[in-house]
Amino acid sequence: SYEEDAKRMKVRDIFTPVLGNEVTTTKGHFNAFPIRPGSKVPDAREEDWPRLMESIRSAGAKVIILNHPCDLHSNFRPFDEKNFNRVTGENKRGFEFSFDAMEVINSGALRTDYMENYRCWFAVLNYGYRVAGVSGSDCHDVTWRIVGQGRTYIVCDDKDPGKVDVDAACRSFLSGRVLASMGLLVDMKVNGSFGVGDLVNGSGDRLDVAVTVRGPSWSRPSRLELFANGRKIVEEAFSARDWKGEVTKAWSIPKPRHDVYLVAIATGPAETAPYWPIPKPYQPTSPEWQPLVIGSTNPVYVDADKDGKFTPPRAYAKALLDRHGTDLSTLISELGTYDEAVASQVASLLHGPGKPDRTPELLHRLESASENVRKGFSSYWETTSQIRR
Repeated sequence: SYEEDAKRMKVRDIFTPVLGNEVTTTKGHFNAFPIRPGSKVPDAREEDWPRLMESIRSAGAKVIILNHPCDLHSNFRPFDEKNFNRVTGENKRGFEFSFDAMEVINSGALRTDYMENYRCWFAVLNYGYRVAGVSGSDCHDVTWRIVGQGRTYIVCDDKDPGKVDVDAACRSFLSGRVLASMGLLVDMKVNGSFGVGDLVNGSGDRLDVAVTVRGPSWSRPSRLELFANGRKIVEEAFSARDWKGEVTKAWSIPKPRHDVYLVAIATGPAETAPYWPIPKPYQPTSPEWQPLVIGSTNPVYVDADKDGKFTPPRAYAKALLDRHGTDLSTLISELGTYDEAVASQVASLLHGPGKPDRTPELLHRLESASENVRKGFSSYWETTSQIRR
């Protein structure tokens, strides 16, 4: 705890210390907060995630974050293809995930492909988990990495920074009112009033999306992308002359027939000066790497089917199979009104334990299916081919 040190140095009134812990196991690393002072230390020898989550929460933790999900430690990678389906979000180890957030940006352990963690996060969301995407610096000390280069911003009342209501901040975090940043800060409003973590409702056949990108003078965006259920639907470039420390891009997009979540990601050229250098990937997968500044929102959920709740792709897929069963003709036809993410979930559920993933009848039906259905099935089948290889 920094409580006593902050008081001794007379800075306690400018920030609110929160006691936390990194629980480092052979089957993954987890950050947790707030930890109750004097509580029993979580059992870092525990390899079973459900029991590990219970152990961490018994110390008072309201928020548990899965750290660097694609990194290899102790010969284990949490989101390795053998453990996790990177298209559908299925945990191949069998249990349900119960962490609250995962790192999409780790400035101390960057991935060669900066989108790798994001794609895994989209898969987790598509499966139906409400998991926040966060950013951290993983610096451990002040000499190895820049403290706070990767940051997570939580929407909360900070009028008095020395008396932030930690419980309220945690509730905001768990509701998805979070922004992930590494040199850029990205926020989004839909239909003028709905922000990250919100459920967009109301009539109308279009969505008015406004994305604001902010950053310090030495950082600027060059590209902004908008994703729906993890699939890119809008991309816009920035020129250097557009940048004055803040810029807003607005689009009017057709409202889909079925629920989606929207996420915006901005990237820009890296700062190379000594005061803010971006480190090379911790575990590179290629000698080629493009350093970038990054910022992203958390989801804004859209209740497009107007049932008063958000329905994730996995739930839509299960409902379709419940209605149509093995009637592939009707199933594939109706699936054409859904997006690629739902089609991937249907492909997964049709496969199942002991079932072939590609039958002659299914292949025949897919020949005349819509493009989003074919892409969804192909994306899922690619994951099964990777395992076979």
